[in-house]
Amino acid sequence: MKKLFLFIVVLCLLSNCNARKKTLVHYLSTLENVKFIVSKEDSIKIDSVKLSLQKTQEKIDREKNGGWICFESEDRAQFKGGITLFRKLIFEKFKISTESKEGENLIRITIGKDNNLEMVKLLKYSDENTKKQIEDIFKSKEFDNWSSARLYRIPVKQQFEISIFIKKR
Repeated sequence: MKKLFLFIVVLCLLSNCNARKKTLVHYLSTLENVKFIVSKEDSIKIDSVKLSLQKTQEKIDREKNGGWICFESEDRAQFKGGITLFRKLIFEKFKISTESKEGENLIRITIGKDNNLEMVKLLKYSDENTKKQIEDIFKSKEFDNWSSARLYRIPVKQQFEISIFIKKR
């Protein structure tokens, strides 16, 4: 009887230790701090297009009284399959390890002018293991699947940030 009682006590203690084990989960932010990066050369081209459009609009105003030009001036970089797919791929590929720590992992991504993922920089990370895993995720060819941003149809770089948060469940 004493052995059975001792067995039950030990079993309860072990189950309590296991229940206290912290479970970590992760989630992603939306895209933040989205901005265009325009070089001097691109800026000159864009100004030229704007001037040409302005002259054309003035000509239309004189000739047709009230017509206007519809010309998209800003197209953000697009991930083929959509930003939702981009975020889903990150979420599915990121795995929390036993060494992972709670915290924010802030990533700055630059999409180049040649429909490419130009740069991935970790601005903040919770631990070295997580940092390495994120770097490895973005080395995958799946993530180099972009169409470049455009201003007045001129390809430009675009930069944005996304965070992977690790929290206790």
